[in-house]
Amino acid sequence: MTTPYHIKIAPIAVEQIKQLPAKQQKVVIKLAEALSVNPRPPGSSKVRGMTGLYSETVSPLRLIYKIDDQDILLLLVKAG
Repeated sequence: MTTPYHIKIAPIAVEQIKQLPAKQQKVVIKLAEALSVNPRPPGSSKVRGMTGLYSETVSPLRLIYKIDDQDILLLLVKAG
């Protein structure tokens, strides 16, 4: 069994999450919890041109995060 990853949220991502409707905030929290167990789930992809950055989309949200050892840094939450 693998050790869970620690989730850290960048200040800009915190502000972006606060601006989302409550329903979408819950989706982000569930996704972050899932990433703490498996940071590279099916459907996630590397961000082109950016070393170590990954993207996970749960329509209409897109999360950009970085995996570093046992830490995951959530950098950006974009609704679109």
